[in-house]
Amino acid sequence: MVFLAKIGVYAFPVVLLVVPMYAWFKGVRVYETFVKGAEEGFQIVLSILPYLVAIFVAISCLRGSGGLDLLSRALGVVLKPLGIPPDILPLLITRPISGSGALAVTGDLLKTYGPDSPMGLLASILQGATDTTFYVVTLYFGSVGVRKTRHALAACLIGDFFGFLTGFLIWRRLVF
Repeated sequence: MVFLAKIGVYAFPVVLLVVPMYAWFKGVRVYETFVKGAEEGFQIVLSILPYLVAIFVAISCLRGSGGLDLLSRALGVVLKPLGIPPDILPLLITRPISGSGALAVTGDLLKTYGPDSPMGLLASILQGATDTTFYVVTLYFGSVGVRKTRHALAACLIGDFFGFLTGFLIWRRLVF
């Protein structure tokens, strides 16, 4: 185990030294190539930034207006008979939209119920069971200029549904 810890400590500095040295020996102009890559990366950040701002503003409006709570109450009536705790619904709604928003909801659930509680376990499982679908679709398709995503969003949401379903089944198996 000590050996693995040592590898973790030294791996990154070794890579930082070996890769540029190898490139230099191969005749690559290392600094100029690095600066060109940084410039291209900066251009990508500038092209993605409007999409990031738009999705974060939409999420803030949803949370601030009480729309998230209203949607949670409406879905709670349907999902409670299925054994899904109503307090987990804000996480189910937020997770496909925003990773940071879902992490905040998970943090609230962990503070309220505790990390070792059934609700804390469920929140942790669901946090890792899916991805931020709307964020990913908006960011990736928007950054490359794709306007018609065809079936991508529906396929991703179906994936989210099955991710949540699998997470619930695992949780029920572990807890009950």
